[in-house]
Amino acid sequence: MSHFPNPLHSPVFVERVCFLAESQYWSSERLAELQLRKLQLLVRHVEYNVPFYRDFMRREGFMWRDIASLQDLRRFPLIDKKTIQEQPDAFRMDGAKVDQLVHRTTGGSTGTPLTVWADIDYVARDKANTEHYMQVFGLDVFSHRSVRLYGDRIDTDLIDKGEFWKTEEDRKLVMSPYHINRDSAPGYVAAIDRHRPMYIHTRASAVLPLARYIIEGRLWLEMPVRYIFCDGEFLTAGQRRLIEQAFQARLVNVYGHTEGALVGHPCRFSDTLHFMPQVGILELLDAKGNEVSTPGAKGEMTATGFNNTVFPLIRYRTGDIAIQGEAGCACGRNYRLIAEVEGRMQDYVVDANGNLVPLAPAIFNYNDMDWKGVREFKVLQEVRGLLSFLVEPEEEMRQRGDIALRQLCQRVGAILGPNFQVSASFVDTLPKTAIGKYRYLDQRLNVQESFR
Repeated sequence: MSHFPNPLHSPVFVERVCFLAESQYWSSERLAELQLRKLQLLVRHVEYNVPFYRDFMRREGFMWRDIASLQDLRRFPLIDKKTIQEQPDAFRMDGAKVDQLVHRTTGGSTGTPLTVWADIDYVARDKANTEHYMQVFGLDVFSHRSVRLYGDRIDTDLIDKGEFWKTEEDRKLVMSPYHINRDSAPGYVAAIDRHRPMYIHTRASAVLPLARYIIEGRLWLEMPVRYIFCDGEFLTAGQRRLIEQAFQARLVNVYGHTEGALVGHPCRFSDTLHFMPQVGILELLDAKGNEVSTPGAKGEMTATGFNNTVFPLIRYRTGDIAIQGEAGCACGRNYRLIAEVEGRMQDYVVDANGNLVPLAPAIFNYNDMDWKGVREFKVLQEVRGLLSFLVEPEEEMRQRGDIALRQLCQRVGAILGPNFQVSASFVDTLPKTAIGKYRYLDQRLNVQESFR
């Protein structure tokens, strides 16, 4: 995104932050009116500008003016990653030029890579969503120091000096999750202490190894951070307690996904996820496709996003299973509450030295990985330091043969570093799990031994 303006300086960002602050305590009725208006605008947009939805609406014989209530959303079909993969251009807005867009790649636990396109206005709105839930906890990205421990790569010259981090814009310390082990953990803790952040933004698989080494080695921070913001992966209650014990901070587990159609955050009173109605519509659907709303009931999270006009998603099945929460919260926000999200369990691989390395931030990294031509993939590990990619390719990639496989191995190897050897091969089809999903990692090693 180096040729794009900074989204934090965009008028769209400022306007969005102000609107979210203003509307967060609106009544349920007013929020429902807002969602209906946004849904009508979205449907009008896709009717004229997005091939997949335009063709569907013509076949079904309805127009945007026929959207009279939120229940009319059900006139649209359910879609999933496979639907989009089969015709990605049909979901991109007419006239959108790829060289003027940003792209993000999502894979999640299913190993089905998907590229989502967006313009700079969407990025600004997405950053504003983050700024908003930071403000819920009394923070903001402009004035508070932070650490980002996510999926970023660090320059080789810094790594050669034993520095697995870099400073950005004075306030932000960016750290690599790929070099955390028992020997390097004290250096990570010392670097955090020197930076003195108010919060850490991370994902579970990146921060858990560091948390364990902190507790094992009693490497306590001199000045504990206030919050650990975790997103992108499922956390167990035990993992939450471990991270909070290590950093002496509250863990704030945020629900967000690369597709950008839903954002759910806790509040100061509760860890229950509050799903922002300004961002999109969350449906919780049972196995028959019926909406569930009873507290304690489970359903698949299905998203309709308002923010991305370039690549809009309507009734997109996320594959995540959630539990409906109780109605109402002491914070006063009239948002839909989700008690728990199931179905996102992070995975690790083991390097040649026996250290655990989070795989998800490496292979689903927005900037470094290009999954063009890959229909499905699975990673197999049976030996420390050895990863085998099984790739179900599109025809174009299959024709490129060994060249395409070598490029894949080189990209993954460059991210994970010299303690891994990566191989890849084509397969005709990949087996599914007993529940009909793909798992992107088939880990045959006992990874718990590497924490001991």
